[in-house]
Amino acid sequence: MSAESYKGGEINSQQAEAISTLASANEYKGKSRIITLLELPWGRKWKYFRDQLLARSAAAVAIVCVVIYIAIQVLTPTATPKLYVAVFNDAVSQQEAATLQSQVASKLDLPEGRKGGVLIDTYFSSDENGISKLQTMIANHEIDVIVATPKTYKELSGYGYLTNLDSSLTKSQRTTLSSDFVTLKGFKDSDDPDYNGSGKGRVEPFGVSMTDFKRWSTLKSAKSDAIIGIVQESQNRGIAQQFIDYLNE
Repeated sequence: MSAESYKGGEINSQQAEAISTLASANEYKGKSRIITLLELPWGRKWKYFRDQLLARSAAAVAIVCVVIYIAIQVLTPTATPKLYVAVFNDAVSQQEAATLQSQVASKLDLPEGRKGGVLIDTYFSSDENGISKLQTMIANHEIDVIVATPKTYKELSGYGYLTNLDSSLTKSQRTTLSSDFVTLKGFKDSDDPDYNGSGKGRVEPFGVSMTDFKRWSTLKSAKSDAIIGIVQESQNRGIAQQFIDYLNE
């Protein structure tokens, strides 16, 4: 290590650099770090940048990246399913529902899963949590079709979640399936906030019995008395109609 002579004796190069830094401190006092960096001699720029600016620059870049990522997520939301089927109380097993999902996706030329595809979800129940989950998802336009056994389907119809099939099915479907229509009471609206209109509405065809549906009947775990219908807020009604046709092929 080299040594330099100073008044009072010799010092090494590191001590000399420290003394030089202290000596020049007053020259840059009051100036911003960027200005100081620009005015420093080339030989001292990197050390100053490393000690004074590198960590701050890295933090700033990280923050910018996070902001950009969040903006991308907000501006380009994940695609919702083109067909979301809510299956209640094990009207068909999870395993056979997964097989059916693959078959339907292939038939409709759609991917499987939540991102713009076909999703047959068997994790719905008729308890308070299950109904709350369904209500939230319907309000967010996520659910297209409901499959449930008669008791549960009657309850869901009474809450007003399902469409009148006289208006939500095609003319051809109404002709073919009218004998299998299930008429139930719907929800009765009222201006009284304390009034409970559940199951007090008009009797209308809110579902179709799948007892005689050909493809549905081939599923070993499928409940033979299951009912299917299209929900009020479905934004994929045409695909829901195709799904009903597929189950009856």
